[in-house]
Amino acid sequence: MKMPFQPASLRQFILLSFFLALIPLAVQLWQSNSALSDVSRFAVAEAESSVSSVKLTENMQNVVVDIERAVRQYSILRTEALSRLAGTHLHNYQQMLSGVCQTLNAALLCEEQQRQVAVLLEIYPNSGIEDLAPLLLKIRQSQVQLTEYTWDQLEQRLQIQQNYVVDAQNQLAWQSIVLVILTLLLVLWASARIASPIKQLDTMIRSIGQASHHFPNEKVEGPRELTELGEQLRWLASRLQQLEALRLILLRHASHELKTPLSSIKEGCALLSEQLVGPLNASQMEVVTLLNGSADRLSQLTEQLLDYNRLLQQAKPEFTWQDSQQLLQSCFNDHALSLQQRQQFIELDCQVSRIYTDAMLFRRILDNLINNAQAYGGQASPVWVVLRQHDKFLLLDVANNGTPIPAEMRAKLFEPFQRGTAPRFDAVQGSGLGLSIVADCARLLGGMAEIVDVNYADVCIRIRLPLVEGSL
Repeated sequence: MKMPFQPASLRQFILLSFFLALIPLAVQLWQSNSALSDVSRFAVAEAESSVSSVKLTENMQNVVVDIERAVRQYSILRTEALSRLAGTHLHNYQQMLSGVCQTLNAALLCEEQQRQVAVLLEIYPNSGIEDLAPLLLKIRQSQVQLTEYTWDQLEQRLQIQQNYVVDAQNQLAWQSIVLVILTLLLVLWASARIASPIKQLDTMIRSIGQASHHFPNEKVEGPRELTELGEQLRWLASRLQQLEALRLILLRHASHELKTPLSSIKEGCALLSEQLVGPLNASQMEVVTLLNGSADRLSQLTEQLLDYNRLLQQAKPEFTWQDSQQLLQSCFNDHALSLQQRQQFIELDCQVSRIYTDAMLFRRILDNLINNAQAYGGQASPVWVVLRQHDKFLLLDVANNGTPIPAEMRAKLFEPFQRGTAPRFDAVQGSGLGLSIVADCARLLGGMAEIVDVNYADVCIRIRLPLVEGSL
């Protein structure tokens, strides 16, 4: 049975990547060693040839001096030994001259020198020194020319050797550049093979954290560990979607099912409070008052749960142009009674004439912030509401005097069911959903919520929204 293809593990892939990246380096080392060996052999061969040529040239100069000395001695003494010595020197010189002429590119000079030596070899036994002196001078001058020409040839060969070394260096430099580029390409390919699945995993993780749960359908391609991790994230996303659906169903049903008996309880408490079913004594009225307060508390919690549930189900805001003053005043009017009970008042600073936003989400933000400021603000103190532009953002600040919020608790207060340690001054106990709803509404509008420090209030909650041109 044919086994399905199994991708390499992350360790195997990393080792393979290193091996592939080392191949150009190994090629470069081999080419450098080969080029260095060629240069060394060429340099050794040229050095040996140069040394041989120099030695041969020096020997020829010495032989020319010996020839001239032997011929002069023979022309004076006329002995058989001197004749043989002069002949031997001339034959040796002819052999050396033949060897030199094979390596030098000086045919005319060599032919002339060979002709002169042959003439001297023929006439020196029967000629006097006066007849031989011009010929000896010519031979000596020709030898000087051969020596100079040999040195010129050595300089040319040295220049050729230098050019050869420079060419080898240039070739190695270009090969190094090509191999470095190839190595970089291999490294980029290997890193992309690892970075691509990691980017897919990051997209999966981010999609899990988003409320929409638009999980990518593409399968993770790469090393075996990352592929398996992608499948585990896919399973986790499916599981979280199921749990989220169950949570929303439970939250929706629980909230709606609580409203009907809660309404009956409130109506019964109202009948008892108004003593329509009969008179009540002081103890009974106290119990009814407690029941009525608990019913109001339960009603507010139910409304907050319903509001939070509707917010979770809202996928996309509907942006329209809104009049800033009208939107703010309508919210202030709804909170006028609760503010009046604690002798609080609104101080508005609206620097933006109109805004492009979702009216319902913006109103939820403002309602929860004013309710929070009214509940935690000081008695007979103002509630500051500032709407202004800063750089490319629209800022909504709602501030109040009261107990400052510690810096380490500020981020946690925007999480669901998280409450601060400061006491509320109204008759309702908080549920910990108000600031969470504010943060979620701000995210749906493309912004964020944060708690900042200002110099005119103890607590300030700031909503930072993207600014649309034409909103001033």
